[in-house]
Amino acid sequence: MTTSQSKFESIGGEEWDFSDEIYLKLTGKSIFSNYNPKIPVMIKEIPDLIKEKKIFMLRWGMPTFKDIDCNYLLHAYDNEDIEYIVTTSSGNTVEGMARVLRKYNEEKSAVLKGILLVPALSSFKVSNSAFQNNPYVKLVELKNSTLDSIRDFASKIVKKLGSSHNVIIADADLKTAAYAQMGLYLNKHDLLDDICFVQTVSGGVGPAGVIEASRKLDRKPEILVVQTTNGPSSPIIDALEEDLKGGDPFSLLEKVNYETASFETTLGSTKPIYAIKKYLEWKSGGGRVIGVRVSEEELYQDREDILKCLLGVGVYPNEDIALRYFNLERSGFIAFVGVLNSIKDIRSKNIVINYTGRYKDPVVIFPEVAKPHISFDPEEGIDSFLRQLNWN
Repeated sequence: MTTSQSKFESIGGEEWDFSDEIYLKLTGKSIFSNYNPKIPVMIKEIPDLIKEKKIFMLRWGMPTFKDIDCNYLLHAYDNEDIEYIVTTSSGNTVEGMARVLRKYNEEKSAVLKGILLVPALSSFKVSNSAFQNNPYVKLVELKNSTLDSIRDFASKIVKKLGSSHNVIIADADLKTAAYAQMGLYLNKHDLLDDICFVQTVSGGVGPAGVIEASRKLDRKPEILVVQTTNGPSSPIIDALEEDLKGGDPFSLLEKVNYETASFETTLGSTKPIYAIKKYLEWKSGGGRVIGVRVSEEELYQDREDILKCLLGVGVYPNEDIALRYFNLERSGFIAFVGVLNSIKDIRSKNIVINYTGRYKDPVVIFPEVAKPHISFDPEEGIDSFLRQLNWN
């Protein structure tokens, strides 16, 4: 077992070949690419959080870990003469795609354009630095929308715009193949044996990527997925519990009207069927997946202890900045509370937390909120939207 790393390393690069092999297995499609960007990452040990376990965290060099799938998407479609990329998220992925697209276009002397959709309820999380001097993207704030409904609207954009242009959107298989890089990286540090991988989940493809990597590497980590308690906002955990009872987890998803977590807007996927299938397949093959819910009260109860740990390993420069990032996005903190709540259920001696919350932006200490190029009500229809898009 390796110890804490003191500097950033990288994933991706030539090692995208590992993800390409997984993508081939999942889809039957081969990838041939000359674009191999790298994403900075490090393993940090978190001392004194839980005495009876050894705790590590994945710390990312970019504001969030979502830059992995954004970079892999451009790697995957590098040679396919794409004109538009459509991206949806609660904020982090659209910001990552803006950053990645600018870099790709400048390096390749290309004009690949991005239509980046975010629901109005979480648009405050998108930072302006990714959009400055970036003519390749349009940030679109969709009114009266959830993460699921903007995905539906994105499908309409792809269908309509795709009739005359080459348009792509990342699917779950591609994201899973991208996030397999986390499993590859952990394996290099001997952190896929006797280990529990922990992540706060919405759509759940992050742990799905670790599962696919583990299959390829013949490893069997535990998986702990963390969601919230408020309202019906934990479909993945409900499905896992329904399966344990011998029920049909997919029937359950159709019966319950799931909602975005009110105290963390990144957790908004209400029909994460793809990830649930991956988790149940992992269990049927002898793997272990457990789930835990975190309440808002528990989050605030443990906040100070978690902040102290994160400050101690240098994730944030001071307590004031840490609190501001906590208020911006709580998902990474929720993962820590999930570990504290699940400690009796985790069998492994070692725990790796994928800290999905935001870090200090490389450009600014605290991000300025981006102003959307378009604020649009989807009820006005796809034709009205495309008229407003007006890239010239």
